[in-house]
Amino acid sequence: MDVTPLDELQWKSPEWIQVFGLRTENVLDYFAESPFFDKTSNNQVIKMQRQFSQLNDPNANVNMSQNIMNLQDGKNGNLEDEFAYVDPARRQILFKYPMYMQLEEELMKLDGTEYVLSSVREPDFWIVKKQRRINDAGAGNSRGPKIIPLQDYYIIGANVYQSPTVFKIVQSRLMSTSYHLNSTLERLYDLIEFQPSQGVHYKVPIDTSSTTTASTNGNNTGGGSNKNSVRPTGGANLATVPSTTNANMTVNTVGTGGQTVDNGAGRPGNGNMGITTEMLDKLMVTSIRSTPNYI
Repeated sequence: MDVTPLDELQWKSPEWIQVFGLRTENVLDYFAESPFFDKTSNNQVIKMQRQFSQLNDPNANVNMSQNIMNLQDGKNGNLEDEFAYVDPARRQILFKYPMYMQLEEELMKLDGTEYVLSSVREPDFWIVKKQRRINDAGAGNSRGPKIIPLQDYYIIGANVYQSPTVFKIVQSRLMSTSYHLNSTLERLYDLIEFQPSQGVHYKVPIDTSSTTTASTNGNNTGGGSNKNSVRPTGGANLATVPSTTNANMTVNTVGTGGQTVDNGAGRPGNGNMGITTEMLDKLMVTSIRSTPNYI
């Protein structure tokens, strides 16, 4: 049977939350119900000891709260010295929530795997850290126990996740990079074209908008073939455009055949506007009205 890796698993228990609710005081109890929790950890050992021992002292929480108030007022520095090995963020959690300070004091007596609450961002985000504690009895209390981090877990809302390892993160990034590079190369292969005269080259992308404009201008220019028509006065050297046309455009008669061509005066860049569609239409009307002499 295939087992889903823990770093790909998402777990939640709406039934448990409906009965007990989810808050910082009981988030470790909620985490203990998930498949990420190790039943052989020190947390489970302490939980079993609390169930079968007479540790239900009603004054325990009162005394712990009094110690925290004294620490905040600067009257008692014993607790701060006792938890000097704990990082400042988790130390604030211990001082704010007495049950976690009591749990830490009991974990300090054991060696092995344990779970602690390392970060709190109420009301919907917590980080649980799995670590291995090694108490060095010969080093004294000044150095404190040796803590080896093993894993981090995120509780977001009602969902519990295991943080991925660095290997998994790098592997995922490399696979994503490889996929996008492969897709890019496939698209580049589609742009390669071979012609015997030019060899291998890339196709030039065609802009559909410019192609449509060029096609329209080409059709209009084709209608300008009427300007190369035979004028009725075959011997004339100069034919002027009727007054209905643009005065800036002139047509010269070339040769004895009387064919007329544009002398370039109306081309763009010569100071005059180019031949427009309106000009060509007027030339065509003029050509139709005339009576050419066919040779």
